[in-house]
Amino acid sequence: MAEAAHEMRPIPTHQEVALDVLARFQDLGARYWGWVTVLGFLFVLGIVGFVIRLSAGFDDRSIWGYHVATMSFIVTTFLAMPMISAGLRLTKANWRRPLTRVTENMSITGLLVVLMLLPALAALPPLEGRRNIWFDFPLGAPGVWNVLGFGNLALMGLALLWVLALPDLAAARDHLPPSARQRFIAWASLGWVGHLRQWRVLYAASLVFGGGYLIAYPLVQSLLFADFHAGLMPGLKDAIGPARAVVHGVQGALAMTIVVMYVMRRLGGYERYFSVEQFWALSKPLLAFSLFWFYFWWASFLTFWYGRLPGETDLIRFLVLNSYLGPFIVSLVLNFIVPLVALIWSPVRRSAWGPAFVSAGILVGTFVNEVRIYVSAFSIEDPTLHALDGIPPGQWPEAPDVLIAIGGIAGCVLLFMLVSKIVPVISMWEVGEGLRLTKIRRYLNRQVRVIAKSH
Repeated sequence: MAEAAHEMRPIPTHQEVALDVLARFQDLGARYWGWVTVLGFLFVLGIVGFVIRLSAGFDDRSIWGYHVATMSFIVTTFLAMPMISAGLRLTKANWRRPLTRVTENMSITGLLVVLMLLPALAALPPLEGRRNIWFDFPLGAPGVWNVLGFGNLALMGLALLWVLALPDLAAARDHLPPSARQRFIAWASLGWVGHLRQWRVLYAASLVFGGGYLIAYPLVQSLLFADFHAGLMPGLKDAIGPARAVVHGVQGALAMTIVVMYVMRRLGGYERYFSVEQFWALSKPLLAFSLFWFYFWWASFLTFWYGRLPGETDLIRFLVLNSYLGPFIVSLVLNFIVPLVALIWSPVRRSAWGPAFVSAGILVGTFVNEVRIYVSAFSIEDPTLHALDGIPPGQWPEAPDVLIAIGGIAGCVLLFMLVSKIVPVISMWEVGEGLRLTKIRRYLNRQVRVIAKSH
C-alpha cells in the first residue's frame, strides 16, 4: 500500500515515540491538577443535583427524565467509543493506531453509567398493566437484567482496556520513579515482559473482548430504549427504535472521538499523533452515519405518518410537531443537515478543524435528541394507557436537571483524565508496530509512504 505525502516527515523510531509519550504521561503539573479540580467541582455539583432529586423520592417519575437523558447521552457518546477501537482493529486500519487508546480509556465511564442506572431503574413504574418486552418474566425483570447488561458492558470495556494496555503499563512501570502510582502500575502490568506467548494471548484477548463489546453494546441500547422509552410511551409502535439507538451511538462515538482528538491536538501537544489523516479518515464514516441518522428516523416516522391512527397522530404531535418541536429541529439540523452540507466538501473533511466543528454540533444535537426521547417518556403520567390521553407539554429543565447534566458529562471527562495518568493515552506499542511497517520510498520523483500489510 502506497500513500502520497505532501509534507513527508522523517519517520520517528519506536524509542522516540515511547520517550515522548512517557514524558507527557509522567507530567502531573499545575495545569493538569487545575483541570482536575474544575472537573471535580462540576462533578460535585452534579452530585448535589442528584441529591436534590433523590430527596424528592420516586413518586413523581417526571423529575428523573433529565437524569435518564444524561445517562443515555453518556451511553451514546463516551461509552460507545470503545466500539471504534474494536471495529477498526478488526478491519486492520493502520491509521487507527494513535487514537485507539483514547477510545479505550473512555470505557472507564461504564462505572458511572452503572451508578446512574440504579436510581433510573427505581423511577420506573411496575411492569403490570403496561406494554414491555418482558412478558411477566419472573426473574427480576427489568432491574436485574438491566444491571447485568450494563455491568457486562462496563466489565467488557475495562477488560479490553486492561489487556491492550499491558505492554504500555510495563513501559510506564520501568520508566516512573518509585511511588504509589508506580507500584499500582507495576501491579496492573501483571509482570509483562513481552514473551511471544504473552503477545499471542494479547492479540487473542483483544479480539474476544473487542468482539464481545461490539455484541454487548447493541444489547444495552436495546434495553435502554425498550425500558426507558418504548415501555413508557402509550401507543408507540417502533420496531427499529433499538437499531436507531445503535446508529446514534456510532455517530456519537465518532463525534466524541474527533472532538477529544482535536482538544488533545490543540491543548495537549499531540499534533504528531493526531494528524489530518486521522480526522480525514473518521470524517468519512461520520458522514455515512449522519445519513443513517436521518434514514432510520424517517423509516420510523413513516409508520406513524401513514398509519394516522388517533394514538399515532398524537405521538407525532408530541415528539415531533408540537411539544418537542424545538429539540427535534435542533437535532435534525445538527445531526443530519450540518454534517451533510459540511462534510461533502473535501477541504472540510481534509482538515482537523472541519470534522471537529461538525462533531461538536453533533454532540449538542445528540444530547438534545436524548432529552426529546427520554424526558418525553418520563413525563407521561399513566404509561398503562393504549394511547396518549391528550398531548402533554414539553418539560423544560430545572436547576437540579442542569446540575445533573453538567456533572455527568464532567464526571466522564474527569474519569478519562484520571485513568490517562494510569494508562498512557497513546498506545505506544501499537504506534511502534505501525512504524515498523512503514517506510518512505521514492516513486515517480516524489516521496511516498509505503505501509506493509499487518497480521
